[in-house]
Amino acid sequence: MNLNKLGISLAHLLPPELSNKLSLEGLRFLYNLGVLSSISNQGSKDSEKVQILGLNFPNKIGVAGGLDKNADYFHVLGKLGFGFVEVGTFTLKPQSGNPKPRVHRFTKEQNIVNSLGFNNVGVYEGLKNIERNKFSFNGVLGISIGKSKETKIENAYKDYLHLIDYVHDQADYIAINISSPNTENLRDLSSENYFKDLIEKIMNKKDQLIGGFKKTKPFILKISPDESMVNLEKILLSCLEFKVDGLILNNSSINHNKNLKGGISGNYIKKLSEDNLSFAKQICGEEMPLISSGGIMTKEDVTKRINLGADLVQLYSGFIFYGTDLLKASLEI
Repeated sequence: MNLNKLGISLAHLLPPELSNKLSLEGLRFLYNLGVLSSISNQGSKDSEKVQILGLNFPNKIGVAGGLDKNADYFHVLGKLGFGFVEVGTFTLKPQSGNPKPRVHRFTKEQNIVNSLGFNNVGVYEGLKNIERNKFSFNGVLGISIGKSKETKIENAYKDYLHLIDYVHDQADYIAINISSPNTENLRDLSSENYFKDLIEKIMNKKDQLIGGFKKTKPFILKISPDESMVNLEKILLSCLEFKVDGLILNNSSINHNKNLKGGISGNYIKKLSEDNLSFAKQICGEEMPLISSGGIMTKEDVTKRINLGADLVQLYSGFIFYGTDLLKASLEI
């Protein structure tokens, strides 16, 4: 009997947000019992290891931001065999997020629509969770940051700069999330009116940290899949100009026919994510490390993303639908 498939089938009898929470709690329970490694049976082989962004990744397979919003489970996910985990997105203060129900699962299509809205315990409590759990984590830890719901768009840069100060020492890399569709006006930050000024301020902040003799951490920008090709090219060229360390392509998409608020992830955005990755690789070449996320549901999807130019990949919906089976298959590549 495949216990992974049985567990997923049982979890999917529950409402999506609750089932995700209980599944992660179940993994933590097994972790605390000391039996979790027997489920994944994965060790990181030398052939899987990759050096990029100045970091040593045990392997190329990671967890996208949004699954472990409060840094409660990243050490557990690392034990399963993930090479890196991105926690958050954290905001300056705690946020409850948007009203429930805000996660909708389409099992037959293997899609998820969520309108969570950066629900998190806030960066201060999040950092306490990281400090408590990081000693048992051997992978690379990314921390995703975003502007608070109440912060006006013209002041968004202040949130990011303050958050960088908070998370810099604990993060292995910092993910700048300007692409969630579930915080009002957040995606305006990628428009001509705001983008260059925001990125310039953020990268100047990095220079200041280096000048203060702090060890520099990679700053990685997470991009929406819904940008026009014209604006995406402008974003990519600006990232090259200001020497952004890397890009995550992509977040969820609002271009769907589900008549629901929020962004869709899973099979629906597979082709969209592949196309954006190919375009980014064409523009950036070898100058910019690329992390591919969105619609990665099979081992073959992982292989294709790497062939299209991804240096690393992140799982989200695929892990929710397939669990450790997808992780095991991905690590065999």
